[in-house]
Amino acid sequence: MARKSSGKISGTLLSTESVPNNKNIKIWSWVALSVCIVASVVLIGRVAWLQFVRGDELSQAAYEQQNSGRTIAASRGAIYDTNGSVLAVSISANKITASRTIINSTGDDYEGGREEYQKMIAKGLSDILGIEYDGLLEKLKGSGNYLEIASKLDIEVGDKVTEWKKNNNIKGVYIDSDTKRYYPNGSLASHVIGFTGKDGDGLVCGVEVALNDVLKGTAGRVITEVDALGNEVPTDEVKRIDPIDGYNVTLTLDATIQYMVEEALQDATIDFGVEEGCCCIVMDPDTGDILAMASNPSFDLNSPYSCPDGMDPTDWVNGSSETVEILNSTVWRNKALTDTYEPGSTFKTITACAGLEEGVVTPETEFSDSAVNLSGWTIHCWRREGHGTETFAKAIMNSCNPIMVRVSQKLGIKTFYSYVAAFGFTEKTGILLSGEANSVIHTNPTEIDMAVASFGQRLQITPLQLVSAYSAVANGGYLYEPRIVKEITDNDGNVIQRYETETVRQVISNDTSEKVLKMLEDTVSKGGGSRAYVSGYRIAGKTGTSETTTTDTTGRYVCSFAGIAPADDPEVVVLVVVDHPTIGGASGGVQAASVAGRLFQEILDYMEIEKRYTEDDLKNLLSAYEVPSFTEGTVADATYTINLSTFNYVIVGDKSDDAKIVAQFPAPGVKVARESTIVLYTDLESNISQVRVPDLNGLSLEDAHATLVGMGLNMRAYSLGTVVGQSIEAGTYVDKGSVIELDVIDEESENAGNDAVVEN
Repeated sequence: MARKSSGKISGTLLSTESVPNNKNIKIWSWVALSVCIVASVVLIGRVAWLQFVRGDELSQAAYEQQNSGRTIAASRGAIYDTNGSVLAVSISANKITASRTIINSTGDDYEGGREEYQKMIAKGLSDILGIEYDGLLEKLKGSGNYLEIASKLDIEVGDKVTEWKKNNNIKGVYIDSDTKRYYPNGSLASHVIGFTGKDGDGLVCGVEVALNDVLKGTAGRVITEVDALGNEVPTDEVKRIDPIDGYNVTLTLDATIQYMVEEALQDATIDFGVEEGCCCIVMDPDTGDILAMASNPSFDLNSPYSCPDGMDPTDWVNGSSETVEILNSTVWRNKALTDTYEPGSTFKTITACAGLEEGVVTPETEFSDSAVNLSGWTIHCWRREGHGTETFAKAIMNSCNPIMVRVSQKLGIKTFYSYVAAFGFTEKTGILLSGEANSVIHTNPTEIDMAVASFGQRLQITPLQLVSAYSAVANGGYLYEPRIVKEITDNDGNVIQRYETETVRQVISNDTSEKVLKMLEDTVSKGGGSRAYVSGYRIAGKTGTSETTTTDTTGRYVCSFAGIAPADDPEVVVLVVVDHPTIGGASGGVQAASVAGRLFQEILDYMEIEKRYTEDDLKNLLSAYEVPSFTEGTVADATYTINLSTFNYVIVGDKSDDAKIVAQFPAPGVKVARESTIVLYTDLESNISQVRVPDLNGLSLEDAHATLVGMGLNMRAYSLGTVVGQSIEAGTYVDKGSVIELDVIDEESENAGNDAVVEN
């Protein structure tokens, strides 16, 4: 009999809700598939990124993890002057490195144990290298493998370490090749060259910084394989990657002219009691080449962290943050490049160029030198009573401020400042040196701004900008980018890069250039720049004396002279800036012009520029100047007085400022020609070197004068013409300062005469 169903199924009962829905299955399948696809894309992207983007980096990291090595320094490129003289060179040295891994493994087998082996190494190296023992021992016990112990050691020191290693059977200490920078001329051109740090890279200033990447080269390595723990894998194979030496750099500097400039600045610092330093730039106006650039005080490139003169060495800590800050603000500072100043009257040349070029004035245009009242200010001439009515050429020679204001007013603000910009005063020059400052020029100038700027006040420029502008005046109107680097070469002499002269723009015409040069020449031969005058060389130039922010409180003035020579065929432009002279007042016509005159004499003689005497030069040769009395005074008193005169001097004995002058030669009252030499004795027992009197017969008076001045001898003559006799026979040895009277015959009249003598 069949049983009646109850609607239940025996066993496990399945609810319809627990049976998977086909729609849900599809959704979850798509989700899972999407996740897999996204994960795959991310994974592939990650692999691609690691392979192609960071592949080189990770390969290098893996290589470095599997290998350990010691670096071999590349030889840094040399720096030469324009004539090939070495200014900076890398010399062979040694570097001492230790392998902690080798020292530890060797120490484990050492009879005294690892620690004793470490102590022995620390003691030996500290004795030879002068390194503090405890500190070195602590480093040897540290983590990691290679430890650099000392670098840039003299070869002799490295030889001592080699001998110590051999005698004591030391393992784990290596003597590798290294180089160190050497500057054969000490402080010469220190600010232009710069110096390098411990890592061999250039620091602070100069070409060593500006061309560091060119000079430094690429270091090499000695490589050994290591395991995961950093232990060297025993193998006889040592891989070596040779270093690649840096390129050499040739500068436009002439080391001889640079030396002349630095000597002149050092003497000026002493003679004039200069407190804030001084600087000088010598430029070739036809190329923009910097022939010399110097700042005083300077520093020894071979010991740049040494205590500067005038500071207490007992309080000096080489390399401390405090001393580095002092060095940065004093001896490391290149005033010719990084300092700005008010140019004063040297800027009147720019105003003159603008006025002549725009046709608002000619050299013959007459002006009144009366005071100008403007915006509540009254602008006087430096000579309070003024010069009355005078030509523009005379206004330049007399340095009259009101007339410069009147010329600028004729130009107008827009035109005047367009010339300020055209001459390069609103932007950096672009010289290939680091640290160049920019000028501070009125951005929205008013008429009073223009008025004071016309004579060089209330605007700040760099010496480099001004010497570049004067070079444009000298060369017919072309502003050049200053050039300090001539070329880059490899060790085989192949030129890698040559730096050509770069013309920025033409600022003025050749006609304007010639007119301004003539006015500036009169300023030197007849006006306020007379202390830059040199017989036979036509010097053009302008003096400047400007205030500073502390003039009222400290009496600080900046004195300057910018000059061009020869004026009729310019070869050099010289700018001298003297910051805060304290002896003899402060005047560009005194301190700066006298330095420039000395430099023009020395530089043009060195360049073998032929002397060509003007009519005024020849008349001056006959002028008789009475030698003052210097006995019983001090060296400081005597040198200051002589610097204001036409004389030269030599000091025999103690040269310090407070040394007493006990005798002089020639004696007081003796009459000699200009540019004669006075010998000052502070010690009668000291002997001055003697010179052999030359044969002057047959020479022109100007050639005889140049010959005697160059030898430190003095001359008297009474007429122009040819020398036919001399008071001291040729070949006789005499002291410097001796006076030789010359018999001169005028070939046209065939008579010697004395009616041309001018007494001074």
